[in-house]
Amino acid sequence: MLESPVTLTLLFANIAISLWALYMNTDYFDKFAEWPYRIVHEKKYYQTVTSAFLHADIMHLAFNMFALYSFGSILERVFTSNFGIRDGSVYYILIYMISLLSGSALTVARNYKNPAYVAVGASGAVSGIVFSYILFFPMSTVGFFFIPMPAFLFAFLYLGLSVWGMKSKMGNIGHEAHLGGVAGGVISTFILIEGSFRFFLNHLFP
Repeated sequence: MLESPVTLTLLFANIAISLWALYMNTDYFDKFAEWPYRIVHEKKYYQTVTSAFLHADIMHLAFNMFALYSFGSILERVFTSNFGIRDGSVYYILIYMISLLSGSALTVARNYKNPAYVAVGASGAVSGIVFSYILFFPMSTVGFFFIPMPAFLFAFLYLGLSVWGMKSKMGNIGHEAHLGGVAGGVISTFILIEGSFRFFLNHLFP
């Protein structure tokens, strides 16, 4: 039996849909990417979800999928080991989807007046999964621009860079999706996983 079936299913869905849209049906981007202006003014709410299974290019896709597998496969195994296959998988997919939606919601809230703004990618959902992982493994080692550091320190740097990037509109990056995804991932983990906040504090301050 596969150890991380939900993570692998999400990887397959993201890769298959993104590659199909990139190389087989480029019109899909115009219809299903996240256009905040259209979501608000034309009620195309489905774009808040469909956009998260599209990626701008191969590097964008590869980066998000590498992060999802690296952190998500471990987090999923933690959940299924502690709560069973069914409940653990449900908790995991709920955190993924809540992070996805909260990332999309903040993107819409910040950009709905701009008809030209468009966003794609699983970054919001992946950010939520990464930060949920950090709640359980705050002292583990992760890389930040290839520099190893404790996960809790990475979290602070990631948040700081995302806030600064959102305010300065740095690069062609969905900083709003990152921040919204982090908020969704952390809050949903605290709500769904009883004792997770206490567990985090006990590991951070033993």
